[in-house]
Amino acid sequence: MNAVAMTPEVAPRGLHVAGLVKDYRVRRASRRALDGVDLHVDPGEFVAIVGASGCGKSTLLRVVAGLEEPSAGAVDIDGDAILGPGPDRGMVFQSYTLFPWRTVAENVAFGLECSSMPRKQRKARVEELLGIVGLAAYAKSLPNELSGGMRQRVAIARALAPSPDILLLDEPFGALDAQTRRSMQEFLHTVWRRTESTILFVTHDIDEALYLGQRVYVLASHPGRVRTVIEVPFGASRGPAVKRDPRFLDLRDEIEDLLDSADG
Repeated sequence: MNAVAMTPEVAPRGLHVAGLVKDYRVRRASRRALDGVDLHVDPGEFVAIVGASGCGKSTLLRVVAGLEEPSAGAVDIDGDAILGPGPDRGMVFQSYTLFPWRTVAENVAFGLECSSMPRKQRKARVEELLGIVGLAAYAKSLPNELSGGMRQRVAIARALAPSPDILLLDEPFGALDAQTRRSMQEFLHTVWRRTESTILFVTHDIDEALYLGQRVYVLASHPGRVRTVIEVPFGASRGPAVKRDPRFLDLRDEIEDLLDSADG
């Protein structure tokens, strides 16, 4: 991967979620998806959310992204309330959501085309990001010419292009095979360290949450709520060997027990 380093153009900002409630109307009845969720992501921090299917992980991320409205509670970025989608948040989904008719470079540039950034600067920004994600040689390729992991690299580069305050990732590696998934975990960890991005990452994979996150929120289900918060005791420069650390294994067992418990 290209060793280009990228520093934030402005100081990163943090995310704050307080007392978040999300209700849905289902057949004239109300169903609570999230119940009093409190969460924060400090500037430059990598926070993971883990939980079983149906615990509201993706709903929480969609509220933070501005794609869903909260029923109660507050969600803000350093005091600025989130009222809808905005360029201060970049979103990456499990599906690649790339434009199949646009090249890799054109996909990455998409979020910049509606900005006031001069064309020459946009081009330089795209080249910088393609260098960081290791796809400079594929700038003119179409998405269908790439592997699944490469497509997700493009999606992450596109989300980072406008320099968002926070990057939101919803099960981004869920559709990948095990080997590619491990490679993408390494890739994302490297990108986070190089870009100093603020990241909120949703996954159902406990090992993935512990390996990538500095802090892990474990959600209980029906309705979704924070069961516990785990401070991960490893530095930012961790490598794959950390997964064999006894502390890592103990934390994994602890989370598994929480998720398997009958009232979780």
